[in-house]
Amino acid sequence: METEPAPTSPWRVRDPIYIYLLALAGSVVALIVAVLFGFVSADTIEDDDQLPRVIMVVSLGQFVVMYLGLKWLSARRGSGNFKDDFHLHVQSSDFKYFLYGVGLLFVSGIVLAGILAAFGIEQPTQEVVEAARGADRYGEKLVIVLVIAFLAPILEEMLFRGALLDALKARMSLNGAIWTTGIVFGLVHLADPATLLLVPALIGLGVILGFVRERGGGSLSRPILMHMGFNAVTATFLAFSL
Repeated sequence: METEPAPTSPWRVRDPIYIYLLALAGSVVALIVAVLFGFVSADTIEDDDQLPRVIMVVSLGQFVVMYLGLKWLSARRGSGNFKDDFHLHVQSSDFKYFLYGVGLLFVSGIVLAGILAAFGIEQPTQEVVEAARGADRYGEKLVIVLVIAFLAPILEEMLFRGALLDALKARMSLNGAIWTTGIVFGLVHLADPATLLLVPALIGLGVILGFVRERGGGSLSRPILMHMGFNAVTATFLAFSL
């Protein structure tokens, strides 16, 4: 019986790792620039009223660098066709996955709340959520909500379920690649210490999104839409200050 050839990928495992590290560095640079131009006050940078601006600047810096890194990767190691290299092909039948993501959020939220309540632990809140709640200016809140609902799902899926998963699939079994990607996805969120208790749920989300991509023919549209749905409920609550 002939064995199927291992899938090939133009990406190396270290490529998405470097892009993520550069994105973190980009967030630091963006914060420094914001301080130099007086958008963020260095003297009160740790105050709660500064948190929305800090999170907004840091998030935009991170995701701009992440996008540029992925563009560079496509041009340098891929075909140069950004859409094809990162499987950005959308079909009308994919949009229902947005609703699946909304449902997944509610289910995971109920399960997590039950587990934390059983152990008497207060449910954690991510810094980006706290920042949006504390934003006095409508523009700041809108930017943070857009980051949560759109930028994060698109770019994180391209990096993790796109570049990293493709690179790992060429080097290990499909299930191993999906689980490894999911674990990495969960652990990188520890950049926000408040997500510690959320890491198991985020790992689960990452694994589910990996299987969704593979069972959907390899396109990233389904995991992106599902990720958007997962984040959109939080973004909606924040937008209306609920």
